[in-house]
Amino acid sequence: MKRRVLTRILVPMLSASMLLSACSSENAGNPGKRESKESASLSAAGQLPISKEKINITVTVPSSPYVLSWDYGKNEFTTWIEDQTNIHINWNLYPAADAKTKLNLELSSGGDLGDLVMGNFSLDNSMVATYGSQGLLLNIKDLIEKQGSNLKKMYSEYPSIKQASTAPDGNIYGVPEVGVCYNCDRAMRFWVNKNFLKTLNMSVPTTTDELYQYLKAVKEKDPNGNGKKDEIGLVGSPKSWFSNVHQFIMNAFTYHDSNELYVKDDKVVAAYTTPEWREGLRYLNKLYKEGLIDQSSFTNDEPQLRQLVELNNGNTVGAVGNGGPHAFAANDSTKFNYEIVPPLKGPNGFQTSYYNEYGMVGGYRFVIPAKSKHPEAVMKLIDFLYSNEAYLRGRYGVPGVNWEVPKDTIAANGEPAKFKLIGKDLWGQPQNAHWSGANGGWPPFGSDAREALKSGYDLETVLFDAAKMYDKYAPKVSVPKFFFDPDTSKRHNELQTEIKKRVDAATADFIVGNMNIETDWDKFQAELKQMGVEEYVSIMQKEYDAKWKSSKK
Repeated sequence: MKRRVLTRILVPMLSASMLLSACSSENAGNPGKRESKESASLSAAGQLPISKEKINITVTVPSSPYVLSWDYGKNEFTTWIEDQTNIHINWNLYPAADAKTKLNLELSSGGDLGDLVMGNFSLDNSMVATYGSQGLLLNIKDLIEKQGSNLKKMYSEYPSIKQASTAPDGNIYGVPEVGVCYNCDRAMRFWVNKNFLKTLNMSVPTTTDELYQYLKAVKEKDPNGNGKKDEIGLVGSPKSWFSNVHQFIMNAFTYHDSNELYVKDDKVVAAYTTPEWREGLRYLNKLYKEGLIDQSSFTNDEPQLRQLVELNNGNTVGAVGNGGPHAFAANDSTKFNYEIVPPLKGPNGFQTSYYNEYGMVGGYRFVIPAKSKHPEAVMKLIDFLYSNEAYLRGRYGVPGVNWEVPKDTIAANGEPAKFKLIGKDLWGQPQNAHWSGANGGWPPFGSDAREALKSGYDLETVLFDAAKMYDKYAPKVSVPKFFFDPDTSKRHNELQTEIKKRVDAATADFIVGNMNIETDWDKFQAELKQMGVEEYVSIMQKEYDAKWKSSKK
């Protein structure tokens, strides 16, 4: 009798408990359904302070050797953020060297990540989709709609950012770093030595044949005049900014991006499977066989590249493929000595330049753990960090000390300048003025915003002018920032990693002659098929047809 009574009591209790648990689990991934006690104290979207009452949150971030302290009263940016928002930040610092590994471990084990994960954890679409679909990261789509101001403006102005960061299930699990940078997206560039051109009585090359003739003259005619044949025709680096020796030159033969892919006539193409790629390799192999490409080009890191270019007071190297002279030259006098080369015409008259129309979308800078106690306040904080002033403070430091808004001056792009530096840029220096870029943001950046210098070497003007030249030859053939479901993403990433590794190695081997372009090409193509290149392309094609095809028209 007692057992029946106990059962009648326990069954409804267990049912209610299960129902509450289910509701709790459902709401963990959808904060829009939560009842937030602090909502009443929060300001309207885009208004400061974020809360009438002080809110304490915990932010997980990779530590940085360039941020001496993250704490209020010690770090200028932290102090400003807290004063503006009425949110106090308790910092949960991860060692930078293994931050991604530790974050993965904490997420997969249900560890406590506080209220916000911020900074460069190298979070990609695959990770965000996986942890989001498992309910470990919040779907912030409704939060952005409710609390976003700067973010909604950004999405409206640049729809591809929202499209590239929306998961296949329609949810948004993170906000990416955004870099609106005109010159950065046209950075597969090439530079020649002006002194050598003058000495050799030659003009800037405009075709692959003219480049060959110039490099041959550099190698054979002692243009630095020291009586030695110590000149180097062309040098590059696999570890500098678009400095692989093949990248710029290949644009005289075929379209391609940093993964050697492109989209043409709504078809995703692996450039390294085409006859045009083979022709480009033939040309590069000719340059190498005649000693016109320095053999160090396949092993140099960036400091070694600079050291080589600076030999003989910057008069040793004839040409460098690179995004900009600041990356391959140490001294301003050497940077001044290198002139931009326009996209070359190939043997068949083909001529193009690289343009990454999705380059503004970086890695994820913000995700909100499902266990966050203050999702609405955190969303408002993220949105605030995407304001222009927050970006400038977070990147450059204190206004009036490290930067200022200039009056009646222009940026390198001819538009009104949004900021100018005061003294030395603190980037890469230990300091307490900012977060060393951990907050990412939607920035006024580089040649699109910084005041053009009136004297000396103005890098931003040089890069903007170079990008403007290249823009004339830049079609929209970029492969989009695909966002696959977790299983597809895993397979795509596996294929991409292995295929890219093989293509990079084979490209170098064909250029230096370790592989013969005439006898080994078919074998290389068969190897790619065996590795799954057709599946790799078909995965991208299916996603392109479903979500990106119309945006290309």
